[in-house]
Amino acid sequence: MNKYIRIFKWLSVALAGSALVMSVVFLPYFLESLAWRFPEYEFLITPAMFFIWATAIGFCYIVVLIINICGNAQSGKGFTISTAKLFDRIAVMALIEIIAYMLGFIAGTIWIMKINPYLVFLFFIVACFCFMMFGFCKIMKHLLRKVADIKEENEYTI
Repeated sequence: MNKYIRIFKWLSVALAGSALVMSVVFLPYFLESLAWRFPEYEFLITPAMFFIWATAIGFCYIVVLIINICGNAQSGKGFTISTAKLFDRIAVMALIEIIAYMLGFIAGTIWIMKINPYLVFLFFIVACFCFMMFGFCKIMKHLLRKVADIKEENEYTI
């Protein structure tokens, strides 16, 4: 089992690192090409870049928390209150991401006055992913607290 947890940790780091590198390296070129094709949206390049970078930091923090959960599972502390707190932090970060993407959608709609259907779909997919992560982490927090309570109760029993 430790082998699979270690592989998952490395894949998570690779995924987060590649997403961060792509957002830092390729995002400015992508936004510049969009501004070249649609010059009327050129004023949105800087706000869009900072918005994507800010939300990418949130997602990387979630990956760090997931790696901490994997570390707890590897060390035998998977069913503890500290792991439940990590799931709660992930749920809070997912909720912050949902709010950020909804505010970004509203701001984008107001600034552009007509929203691109692809952009609507992208915001919807990211918000749905964050909502599913929020719900899953809240359920896992609840279950882990119950298991930790039962485990603590059993430790005091002879």
